[in-house]
Order: sequence, then C-alpha cells, then structure tokens
Amino acid sequence: MSVANESRSEEHNMQEHHGSGRYWIVWGALLIFTIITVVTGRMHLPDFGLLLALVIATVKGTLVLLFFMHLVDHKGANRLVIGVSVLFVVLMIIAPMADFATRFRGANPPGSHLSDLPDLNFPPHKQPASTHGGQLKPPDTHP
Repeated sequence: MSVANESRSEEHNMQEHHGSGRYWIVWGALLIFTIITVVTGRMHLPDFGLLLALVIATVKGTLVLLFFMHLVDHKGANRLVIGVSVLFVVLMIIAPMADFATRFRGANPPGSHLSDLPDLNFPPHKQPASTHGGQLKPPDTHP
C-alpha cells in the first residue's frame, strides 16, 4: 500500500511496527501533564500562569504529533509541513502578545482588568445614592 506523498523509504519505515510500550509511556506522560494542568489551573498564578499553560499545552501537542500521529517515523515533506504550521501558530500567538505589551497605556479602557487607570464612572470613595420612589434618598449617617 503506497501513499501519494511518501517515498519508498518512508513506506518501508512505516511498515516497521513499534511495540505498544512507547504508546503507554506517552499516554502516561500526557496524563501527568493533564494532572499538572488541572492542579495549576486551580492555583492563582498571576505572573506566569499563562506561560505555564502554554508550555504544557505545547509539550502535550508535540507528544501527540510525534507519537500518536507517527511524525517521529516520517521524514521529508511531512516534517516540513508540520514545522511550517507550528511556526505560523507561534507567530499568531506572539503577534497579539507583542501588540498588547507595546500598547499605549490610555488605549485600554479605564477600570478594566487590563488598565491601571481608575474607573472615572464609579470612583471608590463615592457610591451612587439609592432611590426610593424616584427621589434621591440621603445616605444613612447613623453609626
């Protein structure tokens, strides 16, 4: 059986079957990374939480690509296609992050979690007065 984009040597390499041991090891590694993802997802990691999640997802995706999609056994054009695809995914992640990192401070709306500017609509020291029957009710001054 021949596949259109594989050479004869790749067809010979694909006919060499590997034992199930390596698949169990990769499955165990994926399971451990999934547990790490769940545990760290419940923690509050403001400084490097996103970076950690991206690294874990990248490692898991790479393991799936290499072993379950048999990319480790392929040579030539298949590796080139996957490599270029990974390069474009990395560029699509880096471009918005670079835009956000270099954005003018005033471009983010005040009061949002992306801005350090105070929300001018609801200053922290003033609260809107409650209404009763359409009339403003003075705030309670009793202790």
